[in-house]
Amino acid sequence: MARTTQTRATRTDRAPQLRYVRTFGCDADRLWRLITRAEHLSSWLGPTVLSDTQYGGFVIATQVPAEQPAEQTGIVTACEPPHYFRAAFEDPPHPASTVLVDVVPGHGETHLILTHGGIRQSLLAQFDTLWTGALDRLREVVEGRASAIAPRFLPKSAGGAG
Repeated sequence: MARTTQTRATRTDRAPQLRYVRTFGCDADRLWRLITRAEHLSSWLGPTVLSDTQYGGFVIATQVPAEQPAEQTGIVTACEPPHYFRAAFEDPPHPASTVLVDVVPGHGETHLILTHGGIRQSLLAQFDTLWTGALDRLREVVEGRASAIAPRFLPKSAGGAG
């Protein structure tokens, strides 16, 4: 069973940051697959296209909040399977924000620590809504209450119908 152990917004020298700590009742390898493989990402994160599953670009089409659908693009800048990855979310003309995801094995459970830093103040609530909803959906996938494989979807920017 997944449980939330921490969600916190903090202020850094650059910009606010969001940090989420979740505990999932699965092994680290399964959680790693769910958070890094293209065929699983869309089931919990939102429609996602990866150009490369280790280092490369990605597009995430979000519907959160529903009245302001958006697409986030970025690039994976570091990856050490099955322990962590770092990605930069592009936000031209502003500096990119950074998402760091750590997977920490426990006894019969796995901890996920997601830190999103360098966020513009005006986007803080939008990203908090995105991550809170996504991590809740990830818990449903891990617990078997939602499918781990989402239907294929290509965002408009990737040549899909949207």
